[in-house]
Amino acid sequence: MSIEKKLGLKRDPKTGLVIHPNGKLIPKGLEETVLKDMLVPDDLKFPSTRHVPYEKTSPNKIQWLNKYYVYRTAIPTPTDEQCEEYYDRINIDNNDDINRFRGSLLGLALGDALGTTVEFMNPGTFEPVTDIVGGGPFGLKAGQWTDDTSMMYCIAHSLMRQKAFDPKDQMDLFCKWWQDGVFSVTGECFDIGNTVRDALQRYMQTGNPIAGSTDPMSAGNGSLMRLAPVPIFAFDDFAKAVELSGESSKTTHGAVEAVDACRYYGGLIWGALHGEPKEKLLNGLYSPDGHYWESNSLCDSIRNLILSGNYKTKPANQIRASGYVMHSLEAALWAFHNSDSFEEGALKAVNLGEDADTTGAIYGQLAGAYYGERVIDFKWIRKLSNAPIFYLKAQELKEIVISMRE
Repeated sequence: MSIEKKLGLKRDPKTGLVIHPNGKLIPKGLEETVLKDMLVPDDLKFPSTRHVPYEKTSPNKIQWLNKYYVYRTAIPTPTDEQCEEYYDRINIDNNDDINRFRGSLLGLALGDALGTTVEFMNPGTFEPVTDIVGGGPFGLKAGQWTDDTSMMYCIAHSLMRQKAFDPKDQMDLFCKWWQDGVFSVTGECFDIGNTVRDALQRYMQTGNPIAGSTDPMSAGNGSLMRLAPVPIFAFDDFAKAVELSGESSKTTHGAVEAVDACRYYGGLIWGALHGEPKEKLLNGLYSPDGHYWESNSLCDSIRNLILSGNYKTKPANQIRASGYVMHSLEAALWAFHNSDSFEEGALKAVNLGEDADTTGAIYGQLAGAYYGERVIDFKWIRKLSNAPIFYLKAQELKEIVISMRE
């Protein structure tokens, strides 16, 4: 069935053009775009922010970004103290939690957009990435991002609209992204992993949202790449952050290594969101009390990777960045350990090649939480497509965290 029939629209008998519900004729060259847009409910469209938000069209919660963009464009790399002082001056929440919430969501999207340029390329076969320039296998514009960020945004949006962790709602949004291009930077799903697609097909057939394959050979990185909103949502409870991070994997990736990678990494992001020093985060299996994992064990491969710490001293040519979750986890931890700024680590991560956008996203959600939004180079944030939506989602998630305390 054509889109126009789905929407119950008719064509003008004289011109043959589709008649919009407002009575106007849709120009032939815009027909496909307009009709696709009409299929998407308003609550599943990005807020009208454009690239730099405008007061008349932007949600009230992010109108302050007009001033902030001017400031950070003039001073793209202020010190943390300078940026904090500016937030105070414009009377916008700049507490440590929201700074790290923003950093984690933006960091994931930035790593994704940075890495897409060399996605699927073998290390040593390309000029090192030094900036967000776009291109890659999907011919994206500079700042556009891929499935990693779209799926992360689906989870964040579900948490916001349900005010709860709801696997079924998350899967509904994943399906809307896959089939209708909801929350895609281009308006269509142009990049989806086989493991994710298979799980979404199973969900549509059975209605069971825990649709991820448990086959050990399906332990891909497609659930680890989108994780950030979950530990943010569970900001007040480490154990809950770990548990829900594992549950968030099972919708599409049920293999033990994929689930446990999300459990471990969700806990790690949680620690970064709480301002833990890097030395503590990477010293063995992190937990606030140092004992959580004694009674909540991880699979041997995850435990061995973390407890050995061998990744810390490996040269880049011994780090793989394939779609296998163990490779991706090691690569992200390696880049995080061996860098002193968000940008340095992000470049290390994506220049490993292979599944570069996902390695960048996995690194970025942890490093963004650790460093915080205020010190990420704004030249990168300005390039990021729809950057204001991540500021908005961070604020909405903080509001949910606060509401759950009441």
